Order: sequence, then C-alpha cells, then structure tokens
Amino acid sequence: MELDLCIKGRRSVRSYLDKPVPSAVVERLLDAAVWAPSGMNGQPWRFTVIQDREVINSLSGRTRELVMKTMPLPEQLQAAFKSGQDVVFYGAPLLIFISVKKNPDWRTVNLLDCGLAAQNMFLAAHQEGLGSCFIGFASLLNQDPKTLAEIGIPEDHELIAPLIFGYPREVPEAKPREAKVLKWI
Repeated sequence: MELDLCIKGRRSVRSYLDKPVPSAVVERLLDAAVWAPSGMNGQPWRFTVIQDREVINSLSGRTRELVMKTMPLPEQLQAAFKSGQDVVFYGAPLLIFISVKKNPDWRTVNLLDCGLAAQNMFLAAHQEGLGSCFIGFASLLNQDPKTLAEIGIPEDHELIAPLIFGYPREVPEAKPREAKVLKWI
C-alpha cells in the first residue's frame, strides 16, 4: 500500500469482528513498532500482547471501575460505562500495551518514543486490513500495579500506550483535516 494512502486511510476503529488476529500478523505489528525512531536509539518500549478474551474483559472491567471512580464523565458516557458493555476495548481481539521503565528524567522522551512506535503499529495494522485505536482510558491502569503485574508489566514500569487491534466491523468516514500553521518564516 502506498504510504500516502495508508496515512490517509487509517482510522480509529471502535467496532470489531470476533475474529482473532494471527500470530504472524502480530509479529509484523511488533516489528513495525521497533523500527520507530527513539531518543538516542534507546528503544525504551516493552510490549505486552493480550489475546485472551477473559483477560481483555477483566482489564476492560477494571478500567471502567477506575474511570468511574476518578473521572467526571458526561451523562452519555456515564450510561455507557454503567451498561456493562465493553466500552473500553470495544470487543477488540488484540490488545498491545506499550510500557517503559519509569524514568522521570526521560519521561517526555519515552512518551514520544512510544507514540512513534504506536503510530508505526497503526499504519502496519491498516496495511494488514486491521483496525486500531489508542485507548487513553486504559492508562488509568497505572493506578493499579497489581493488575499490571498480573499481565506481566513490572512495578518499575508504566503503561504508556494501550492499543487495540482487530478486523473492523465498520470503519468511520474521514473527517476534514487542516494544518494550522502558527507562523511560516
């Protein structure tokens, strides 16, 4: 797929088919991630790959609890979060959590590095016919080190990029975009 088409065709998908993502495709996503640039080539990212439906449902429920406990939500989101439906991971069959070892001196660089790795994964996923989405709510799992430890993220790490992937049930239409240049000198 041409890069331009890949960039402009990728969307945040929030509706997935109940179809697993093959291991070979997951490996290609991880390979795309590690080719992202990183500060001083530090490659700080660590990946946790989750395909077990029970684990995904458990993480969704725990995230939902943390959101409702810690964040003011608009009414329509409150109702969705109370419904018991998976309004966190949207039924995606694959979660990939990108985490890094905690390092306050390099936190901003690590955030950017993990964002670049995530974007590479999103573009690779689109090329593979997958949908994807960054799930910001799930970063609240950092408040629950026990849950993170249960999925293999050590206490000295923090979850930076919670990502979902799967075969899309539907793909949203593109919305207009424009470059908002403050100044061109």
